[in-house]
Amino acid sequence: METHTIVAYHLATYTWALTYIAIIYRGFKDQTYGMPIIALCLNLAWELVFALAIPPYGSADAGLIPYGGLKAQMIFLIWATLDLVILYTYFKYGYRHFQTRYNLSRVQWVGFTLAMLLFSFFIMYTGGMFFWQFEEYFNRDQIEGAKLIAFMQNAFMSIAFIAMFHARGSVEGQSFTIAWAKWIGTSMTGGVIYYLSRPDDFGFVDTFIAAVFLADVYYMIAIYRALKRQGINPWTRL
Repeated sequence: METHTIVAYHLATYTWALTYIAIIYRGFKDQTYGMPIIALCLNLAWELVFALAIPPYGSADAGLIPYGGLKAQMIFLIWATLDLVILYTYFKYGYRHFQTRYNLSRVQWVGFTLAMLLFSFFIMYTGGMFFWQFEEYFNRDQIEGAKLIAFMQNAFMSIAFIAMFHARGSVEGQSFTIAWAKWIGTSMTGGVIYYLSRPDDFGFVDTFIAAVFLADVYYMIAIYRALKRQGINPWTRL
């Protein structure tokens, strides 16, 4: 199980990095932002909180490989750096979407975004501290609690990507690469390992993993078909 877990975590690391890079590329290429803002806020908050405020040192996963805690912290910070670039594309190109759809002034839009960021950090920190206290299920392991939070936020994120696709009515800022890399990076790696490591815990957490899987499959199909209709090869578009 340890070997499978390590392989799955490596795959999740690389596919999420690819997802972020593809979102950044498409954002600058299409002059838009490619991640729903609620997903971006939650992602960035999770990465920074569990890298700096509640670091992964001493967790069970950190013991799987030498210097596991430090490596996990570096991965979280790399992800956070990529998310900050995505946040830059949001502030650079995103206002027009909110102006036309919600009739927000630029001040309202910035205030709304900052409020979501603040709320996301508060939820991640307080949620991490809350789950960390449980001995029986999480063994007072901060990263076990972080996984549960991650699956919950990913369920919202996957649904938000679908909503963004339908709201825009186009593949602007999106690609099949983003879709399949995000699918592999969550439910097909971390989700599978979580389920295999806790086979008797069927229920609450698995509901979120299943939601991520189904939403991501739907998003992949929708993006793939939309690109094909436009005569774009889904496999070559980053």
